[in-house]
Amino acid sequence: MDLTLGPEQETVRDAIRAVLADRLPTARVRALLATEAGVDEAFWRQAGALGWFGLGLTEAAGGAGYGLAEEMLLFIELGRALAPGPWLGTVLAAHALAGAARPLHAAVLAGTHRVAVVDDARETGGVVGMVADAQAAHGFLVLGARTARHVPADARGVSLEVGASIDPTRRLGRIRLDGALVETLPADAAALRAMATVLAAAEAVGVAERTLEMSVEYAKVRQQFGRPIGSFQAVKHRCADMAVRTEVARSLTTYAAIALRDGESGADRHVRAAKALATDAAIANASDNVQNHGGMGFTWESDAHLYLKRAWVLEHAFGTRGEHLDALAAAWRA
Repeated sequence: MDLTLGPEQETVRDAIRAVLADRLPTARVRALLATEAGVDEAFWRQAGALGWFGLGLTEAAGGAGYGLAEEMLLFIELGRALAPGPWLGTVLAAHALAGAARPLHAAVLAGTHRVAVVDDARETGGVVGMVADAQAAHGFLVLGARTARHVPADARGVSLEVGASIDPTRRLGRIRLDGALVETLPADAAALRAMATVLAAAEAVGVAERTLEMSVEYAKVRQQFGRPIGSFQAVKHRCADMAVRTEVARSLTTYAAIALRDGESGADRHVRAAKALATDAAIANASDNVQNHGGMGFTWESDAHLYLKRAWVLEHAFGTRGEHLDALAAAWRA
């Protein structure tokens, strides 16, 4: 299996990165923290016009005709940019609603109907719990172990209580569905959950990748005792460890995306391993990045803490490291 990017995939990645750098630099992300929704409405419409939400859909379904590997590239870039908003839920909703000739699907693809995903693996129905980016959503994709359902955010019986989040760029909200009219979708919930896990891992890879770059860039220019700190063994070794973690996480997440796309028999195992190792790389790299920035790495003005906080939130997206490792161990014992 070839895990390197082809010319077309490199073009897709570079185009996404360029748009995010132009429209969503860190300064803009910080400015959005003070807004009620926490997202840039115009940018979401631009993302829709660029086909980001339908990147993995066939052209017949209104998409760009790529696959999960290209969607993985999108989420790596979103992680690098600390992009706020319910990207994961909206992309999943584009898949869940595909094939239905309805205005709702078109609105999702256009970026005018944002969807937050609700991980309802236990099929609880009523009180669902904390949902990432719920305050910015027009609807919710309630993704269970066997069913996928959609409910508008303003539907009768839906209530939302915005709660505190360690990550100011990814707010949390507790939703309650008390007798709300929830539409069950003719979608494969298990396949959507696997896709969600891979894309969450990809976002974690983006965090690991960008924090490595931040550390290397800083180590080249910050001086102590008349020398760049990158010349000191302790900093060099930390950066080397960060590079190894990033490469392992990127390779395994790519492998999982391709295995899932191609329907390989061991795809579930690779998906779980990718999520565990990508999250571990994101948390460890973001922590080392704070250390490499020294005292300023602990300040609000430094962006280092924002990446660490995003990494900790990603830890709980579609299974923690412990949950995935336990499942892998159980499968091995069986």
